[in-house]
Amino acid sequence: MSYFLLNLFFMIFFLLESMAAILGNGFIIIVLGREWVRCWTLPPGDMILASLGISRFFLQWAAVLSNFYRYFSSNNNSLYLGIFWNFTNVTTFWFTTWLAVFYCVKISSFTHPIFFWLKWRISRCVPWLLLCSLLISNLIFIPSFVKTYLVFHLPVTRNYSEKTTLHGRTHLLQWYFYLLLQMFILFIPFLFFLASTILLISSLCRHLGNMQHHSASPQDQSMQVHITTLKSLFFFLIVYTSYVLPLIIIITAPISICRSQFWVCQVVIHAGISIHPAFLILNNLKLRRALKKMLHNPETP
Repeated sequence: MSYFLLNLFFMIFFLLESMAAILGNGFIIIVLGREWVRCWTLPPGDMILASLGISRFFLQWAAVLSNFYRYFSSNNNSLYLGIFWNFTNVTTFWFTTWLAVFYCVKISSFTHPIFFWLKWRISRCVPWLLLCSLLISNLIFIPSFVKTYLVFHLPVTRNYSEKTTLHGRTHLLQWYFYLLLQMFILFIPFLFFLASTILLISSLCRHLGNMQHHSASPQDQSMQVHITTLKSLFFFLIVYTSYVLPLIIIITAPISICRSQFWVCQVVIHAGISIHPAFLILNNLKLRRALKKMLHNPETP
């Protein structure tokens, strides 16, 4: 009984996190979507933010539907939801990475010619980067679909040896191709994200040190902005890392959905995703104004 209550507690916690993430990302989509409909364009940063909001919105719905369908039903159709989750998960990884790269290039004060070239080119490249992210996500979507088809549709035979051989080949496909491909596709954007975030933190710390060296007051508005930005980056780094590490554990060492450890991992994985939209809203002037307007005029969407 206590085991069931523990599972129930973490399931409810996961559901609350998911609803917070869906509402936060839904708000971002609505605000930036209305802006795009009105102007038929978005600034590059908002374009990445809107794409990230859409990806996370569908990622969270896929996680909720897939996890609860698997828990309450013995039907294997939940794995098709898992395919969609894999697709949105990879796009979320890449969109988050491009957001970090964009802010690194735009905000950092490095004087290397490469950074000057990137500052000039990054805004024009954003739509192409987002399109490439979707194409890369198909590298997971297609093998994931093939793997699911092999596991649940082909092993329909009366010959035991054929079933055993096919099961072995499917297992090899899982561990030596699909798993390695999945880890590779997730690991590359994580490295880009770490490099961009560390470079930006280094640049801001150096700039902050120069400001202090020139006797800037701790209450100086510019210094406060830099300190707030540094705190935001550290928080962003913690959120992204707390999402990646438990995800790698679940991918490499699958846990039964009936065990409480699975739901603990889900709570940890989605904790950052549920908090980060609120953080993005409060740190984006356009989104913050829309939120204030909505709170002061509840009848206005």
